Amino acid sequence: MNFPVSETAGSLHPVRMGEMSVSKKAVDVLSIVGLGSCVALVMLAREQGVAGMAHIVLPASEMAGRRDVPPAKFADTAVPEMLRAMRSFGVRPEAIHAVVIGGATMFGQKPGSKLAGVGDRNVVATLEALSAQGIPVIGQDAGGTSGRSVQVYVGEGRVLTKSGLEQPFEVGGVAADTSRRTAEKPAQPSFPESIWASAAEGKLTA
Repeated sequence: MNFPVSETAGSLHPVRMGEMSVSKKAVDVLSIVGLGSCVALVMLAREQGVAGMAHIVLPASEMAGRRDVPPAKFADTAVPEMLRAMRSFGVRPEAIHAVVIGGATMFGQKPGSKLAGVGDRNVVATLEALSAQGIPVIGQDAGGTSGRSVQVYVGEGRVLTKSGLEQPFEVGGVAADTSRRTAEKPAQPSFPESIWASAAEGKLTA
């Protein structure tokens, strides 16, 4: 991915579709490669040295029907699930900040497309879920038509993202703006059965 090397050599932890990973190991690096319409939700508690990332696939858990799928797969369940994981490390809710990355338009906007607008809807649903929990968003790199890759350096509390051949850049630095984006909640079309193929459990590392 051509990301800069961290000051401390660490352990790389891929976070795949529907997965969540939370760590307080300073040497850990949480990573998502090839993020398209999905959203990387990052939560940081810099003072406590804890960071987590979820790979959100869809906006609402109600879209799963009766399927048994991991909570990190949906925006509305990933947020409270990650908060529980952060609290298990002794993090106070008021110490948590969030960064939202992804939500690109990868499937076009053609009428009748089952995945049209899912990227935007994932971003909106994630921001709404964070707002409902009172978690401030300190950085965003969302939308557009290009995929992204993301790395979270746990010990440094840094979030780096890059798209294509562009140079990676930091999102949600210590002095970042805490403003939030608001948008209307889009309608929810049906999705193809194949989108449920990915399922994984969240990971916690102490």
